[in-house]
Amino acid sequence: MANAKDYVENRDILKEDFGWEVPIELVPLPSRGVLYDPETKLYKKEALKIRAMTAREEDILASTALIKEGTVLDHLITACLKEQGVNSTDLVIGDRNALMIAIRITGYGTDYPVKVNCSSCSNSNNVDINLGDLEIRRLGIEPVEEGKNLFEYTLPVTKKKVVFRFITMNDERENTLRTKALKTSISGLIGTTVTDSLEMAICSVSGVADKNKIKHFILNMPAYDSRSLRKFIKDNEPGMNMTWDYSCSNCSSENNIGIPITSEFFWPST
Repeated sequence: MANAKDYVENRDILKEDFGWEVPIELVPLPSRGVLYDPETKLYKKEALKIRAMTAREEDILASTALIKEGTVLDHLITACLKEQGVNSTDLVIGDRNALMIAIRITGYGTDYPVKVNCSSCSNSNNVDINLGDLEIRRLGIEPVEEGKNLFEYTLPVTKKKVVFRFITMNDERENTLRTKALKTSISGLIGTTVTDSLEMAICSVSGVADKNKIKHFILNMPAYDSRSLRKFIKDNEPGMNMTWDYSCSNCSSENNIGIPITSEFFWPST
């Protein structure tokens, strides 16, 4: 026989006593799920369900331990996801950003005020970004095989066929750990942003898949090939348009700014 405690815990107190239910939203995935493994819940998933942000999620965002660990946003997504068997760190960055923006809107609305300096006159501008107006950039190219996060591009100078992938949060985290280790070495004195991004993305070059050989090729590939490949990846990557245009209040110059997603993104300044 159930006791009084069990009865209270099994009741939907929020709905029955307060007449309120936490809203559920359906968030479209820019990738349409076509680049995920068919063995996973993400395969051909057009959209994911999220629960609106509540005070519990604000506790997550306020956790200094999670912020220091660098996993606060992962925990936030996990708390809001209503899909069983989906790990947010397995999502490509563009799909993850789509969830982030949707979660932010459910918590604090579409208005995102930021303060930025004009690129022409350095005047400080108060800019109101409408997150609801950000466009979805759908996956623009087909994978080499359905259910594979693998895509092809032929380099313009060397004519080598490159197979690359769109990176996930797991990839970025591994690269961050590697970068921290490099900072203690002499090689760490030289920035490796470009080569790191290529190492994360490139899976094979002309059929060669050995990571050490790929790294050697990347370090010696023509700059034009490097830039062309990075532009191709950026132009075709699924995700959200994370830029915003505004006119300077002082000189009227047109500016284009990037919209960063950090823990501060979820704490409105006004």
